[in-house]
Amino acid sequence: MKVLVTGGSSLLGGAVARRLLARGDDVTCFQRRPSLTGAHDVLGDVRSASALLAAADGRDAVVHLAALVAPRPAWADAYAVNVVGTEHALGAAATCGRLVHVSSPSVAFDDGPAIGAGAGPARYAGSDAYSHTKALAERLVLQQSTVPTVVLRPHLVWGPGDTQLIGRIVDRARRGRLALPDHGRALVDTTYVDDAAAAVVAGLDRTGDSDEAVGRAWVVTGADPRPLAELVEGILRSAGLDPAVRSVPAPLAAVAGRLLGRMWPGDEPPLTHFAARQLSVAHWFDQRDTQRVLRWRPEVGVDEGLTRLASWYATR
Repeated sequence: MKVLVTGGSSLLGGAVARRLLARGDDVTCFQRRPSLTGAHDVLGDVRSASALLAAADGRDAVVHLAALVAPRPAWADAYAVNVVGTEHALGAAATCGRLVHVSSPSVAFDDGPAIGAGAGPARYAGSDAYSHTKALAERLVLQQSTVPTVVLRPHLVWGPGDTQLIGRIVDRARRGRLALPDHGRALVDTTYVDDAAAAVVAGLDRTGDSDEAVGRAWVVTGADPRPLAELVEGILRSAGLDPAVRSVPAPLAAVAGRLLGRMWPGDEPPLTHFAARQLSVAHWFDQRDTQRVLRWRPEVGVDEGLTRLASWYATR
C-alpha cells in the first residue's frame, strides 16, 4: 500500500511510519521537519491545502496525525493546524481512497471521570484550545469524509523519546515544579507508543475490510490502568530522578491551574485548569470492542514500557 503519513516527525507518527515500512508499504511522510524514519519525506505544512494534495498524489491512503499539541496554544494557531489542517487532510484523502484520523480522548472530556468508558461523542467545547479544536476536527471528519475512515483516540501515548508526556514530567521534576492532585490516586490508562502505532496500522487495514470499524471513533489504550502516582514515579525512576512527588488537593490544583493558565507567559504554563481536572479524575476505558473490531491487542504493559524507558535514558 502507498501511504501518506502526516506528522511523521512526532513520536507516534514516526512509529507508525516505521511500522508501515517494516511490513513493506511505500510510505511518504509530510511534516515541517525531517521525520528520520527512512520514509520519503515531503516537507510542508498541513495549513497548505495545495502542498498536502501534492504530497498525497498517487497514494492509496492518508494517516493524519499532524496536530498542534501544547498546554496553552493560541486559539488561531490551534484552529489553523488542527481544524483547517484536518479539512485539508480530508481533501487529500478523497483523492486517495482511505483515511485514518488520529484524534484524542480529550475531545469527550466532560470534567468527570471516565470509568470503563467507550468513545463518547466529541463534544468538548471548553477553554483548552487543543482539545476543543481536536473535537471540532473529529466531528468534521465523521461528518464530511467521503472515503472509508477510521478515527482513533490513543490515550496518553508515551515511550522513549517522548517530548510531550514524558518530557514534561521529567522537566517539571527537575525544576521542582511537579505536583499531583490528591496524591495521584486517579486510575489512568496509558498507551505505549509501539502499541499505539500498531493500533493505527490496524485501523488503516480495517478501512478496507470492516464496515463496523469505519465511520466511528475508537479509544485505544494499553488496557493496563495504574494510579497516576505509580506511573509518574516509574517515569522518574527510569530517568534517574527522585520518585518522590508532592501532592496538592485537587480543588487547589484546579484554582492554581486556572490562574497559571491565564497569567503565565508563553504556551507552556506549569499547569492549566484543564490539566489539573484531568489529572484529578480516573480515565480508563473498556477495550473489548476496540480490540475485537480492530483485530489488535496491546503487547507492551506499563512495567515493560518503563523498563524500555529506563534503558533508553541509560544511553543519554
